[in-house]
Amino acid sequence: MNNSAGVMIYLFMGFVGGVIGFRLKITGGTIIGSMLAIVLFNLIIGQNFTLPSSYSFIVQVLIGIMVGASFSREIGRVLLPMLLPVLGSTLVLVSAGTVVSIILVKLGLLDNSTAFFSTSPGAMSVLLGFAGETDANLSIVLCFHIFRIFFIIITAPLVFRLMQKFLI
Repeated sequence: MNNSAGVMIYLFMGFVGGVIGFRLKITGGTIIGSMLAIVLFNLIIGQNFTLPSSYSFIVQVLIGIMVGASFSREIGRVLLPMLLPVLGSTLVLVSAGTVVSIILVKLGLLDNSTAFFSTSPGAMSVLLGFAGETDANLSIVLCFHIFRIFFIIITAPLVFRLMQKFLI
């Protein structure tokens, strides 16, 4: 099968996987569903196809549009009184991710780019887009973020209930 046909199949399989993930209503389901569909397809046929570099650009522009379109004056009004807690929690999360990435690099487990984007907090789609512009191993970055999403989905209800029981 030539690369053009493979890319068309990727688009179709990714769309189908994304629809299934979306309908399952899990966090990141659209992205995870499309990724899993392509991974399964690659495993079954035993071949990977190269996406044109313009795809990464288009996806990043679309993500930028989605993020920009979600901002409103109301978000600004809500954010202003919460600025210190937002900054504090952000600094803690980014610092923790950076420290873990440094440890992974020093242990020789990952290269700089892969370690940084794997341990950075934030939206998986955005971080994969950033990582795609570097020499990071996207498969490893993806594994870190998928594991984190599943871990949060599994543990968040329990942690929330425990917080309600003991803090409220």
